[in-house]
Amino acid sequence: MAVVSEITSLLETLTTSIEVFKAELVRQAFPEPSLMTSKPHPIDDPAYVTPPMMYEARRLAVSSLERLKLLLESPSEAVASTSLAAAEIQGLRLVAELGIHEVLEDATNAEEGVYIRLIAEKTKTDSLKLEGILRLLANAGWFRETRPGYFANNRRSHTLKAGSKGHYAAKNMIYYMANCISKLPEAMTHPDESFRMSRSPDKTAWNLFSGNELPFHGSHSWVQEKPGEAEKFGLGMGGMGVASDKGVAFDVPWVDLAKGKDAIVDVGGGQGTLCCSLAAACPEIKQFIVQDLPVTREAAEKYISSKGLTGRVKFEEQNFFEPNRCKGKGNYVFMLTKVLHDWSDEEGARILSRIRECLEGGKSQMLIIDSINSPVIVNGEGPSARESLAVLEGQTRYIPIEPPPFIPQDFGMTGTIGHQVNVCLIANCNAFERTYESMENMVRLAGMRIKGVTRTRGYVHVTEVEVDPGV
Repeated sequence: MAVVSEITSLLETLTTSIEVFKAELVRQAFPEPSLMTSKPHPIDDPAYVTPPMMYEARRLAVSSLERLKLLLESPSEAVASTSLAAAEIQGLRLVAELGIHEVLEDATNAEEGVYIRLIAEKTKTDSLKLEGILRLLANAGWFRETRPGYFANNRRSHTLKAGSKGHYAAKNMIYYMANCISKLPEAMTHPDESFRMSRSPDKTAWNLFSGNELPFHGSHSWVQEKPGEAEKFGLGMGGMGVASDKGVAFDVPWVDLAKGKDAIVDVGGGQGTLCCSLAAACPEIKQFIVQDLPVTREAAEKYISSKGLTGRVKFEEQNFFEPNRCKGKGNYVFMLTKVLHDWSDEEGARILSRIRECLEGGKSQMLIIDSINSPVIVNGEGPSARESLAVLEGQTRYIPIEPPPFIPQDFGMTGTIGHQVNVCLIANCNAFERTYESMENMVRLAGMRIKGVTRTRGYVHVTEVEVDPGV
């Protein structure tokens, strides 16, 4: 049996996927993207929805590039570089805090760039320190250095525009997650075995970082007790939506689901970012309800108003461990979006049980919107990239393709967010992103069963669950 070359196979996948990606650009009359300009590309517009063929071609290209990188790079250099990765992460948080995008955008000649001393003067920072940070970020593709000491925006840096979702992801989520993850080794090796082996939400890396015994989430938690933190975290979570909301909005038949229903209800919906995205994508649906704790009301109503959706999207106070206020009042599409992954199977089942009470005897439905993580298994067999992508020819509805040889089951680099979130959850609240099996277990504990799973153009899955008649 002939030995298949990983490099050759991955190169064929890369070449095929780039050809398809470029053909999709031509079909849509778009220019090729570039990192050599300060102008954003049309496909970077938050309102742009990537067609199925283009989405999968890009996913394959990035995956094969990453696998080729792993094959070709020096392992010693890789471990050295990864050991210093926090420099880029915290640098990204800093430039979001300082509003560097705006400083560069307001320049007389945005393409030429802004001299570092002027950037430092406008941001009231040390020019030599800031230059080193911006040069690292330019090396990582976040900015451009047009000539020595001159920096300009590029495609990536536009995602950091003040007030945008990307801005809050970089500014707020890095603060919460990178800081608590920095204490994960200490939590995992804690000298007190009861702390080290605990899965309690008040014995975490976050507790070591914050220096208190309150859990991060919940009605009596650090984020609720500390003034301003609920809004800050809500904005950060909304920022994370850039990697999932469009897929959820366009890969689920919301209009069909909402027929005959009184509203779509997002239980634990934070500031309403997903409901607002759905309202914009589905004008036929007249009513959305965002349910969350009272401390979230002000920020949620402010966000909903900013989108011009007051009336169509309304806020209700609701603790998801308590009986739902919609019970017995009509038929709804309930959803739990990035909520259950914060809780153990037992606590998650308690939350689901409150929704189950609303489903019994009616026409309401229940959707869980969370990542379902799969193993990082690599197989040397499978259809070629060309065969996989051919399945999507002429398709307008998204269908995930089968990975070609040597592309991981979770598509490698493009599946990273789910695994990153999983580690963040471990550090933050001793919780986990679920596999299909663990999702099934939690649902079963609630007296329910999985009806179906929809894969989206993003890192989350939409799992419909229903009352188990056998319970």
